Formats: sequence, C-alpha cells, structure tokens
Amino acid sequence: MGPESLRAGNADRERVVAQLNGAFAEGRLDVRELDERVAAAYAAKTMGELGPLTADLPVGRSPARRPATAPVPATADREIERTGSRAAVGGAFGLFLLNVLIWAVVSLSSREWIYFWPIWTAIPFVFAVMGLASQSRRDRRRDR
Repeated sequence: MGPESLRAGNADRERVVAQLNGAFAEGRLDVRELDERVAAAYAAKTMGELGPLTADLPVGRSPARRPATAPVPATADREIERTGSRAAVGGAFGLFLLNVLIWAVVSLSSREWIYFWPIWTAIPFVFAVMGLASQSRRDRRRDR
C-alpha cells in the first residue's frame, strides 16, 4: 500500500487548502481555480487525491511564512494620529457649516429668523478641537 492510497485526514485537507489560499493571495490562482481546487481538497479521501491539487505550486509557500513588515516608527504613528484628528476637526466643522447653511436657507425662505439650532451641531466640533489640543500637549510633553 503506497502513500497515495493512505486516507487523508482533516489536517491534511486543511494544510492543502491553506497552501491553495496562499497561492491565491500571491496571484498564482484565479478565483475559479481556487474554488475548484478547494472543493476537490475537501472531497478528497486519499493523499493521492490531494497531491495533484498543489503539484504545480511552489513548495513551502504560505501566508504564514511571509516576511514580517517593518514596524512603523513612533513619529509616524504620531503623524497618523494628528492627521486623523485634523480630519475629525475638519469633518465636524464641515457638518456644522452645512447645518448653518440649511438654517440660513430656511430662515431666509420663511422671512423670519428661527431658533439657531445649528449650535447643537457644533458640539462634535468643539470636542474634536479639544481632543486635537490635548493631543498636541501630550506630543509636546513626550518630545521633551
């Protein structure tokens, strides 16, 4: 009885599927090929049925063995945080201005000044500005 006639276990099937997924992530297989091969892997009863599914793929390549990316420096992290905070301030301010515009159009079209309700939409803007200011203080303290 050769190794091809040995029964395939769940771990064997999962190993083949992981290799197929890795090949797909590398662009070696298209979606149709991946679907066909994964279905065949899960339907395989023997090791001989699993072998041909990965025979044309590089050996030992899997997503788990890819080289790790370099860590992002702390200064880059801070710049990303600052950019995100600035975007939050800009978005909140834009929301406030949009509401002021709606209020102005409604007030002008009704020919009377209505209650200035957009003041309530300024609350997220105020919190975003306060968050940006406290972040700047933290960054200055950290840089000392």
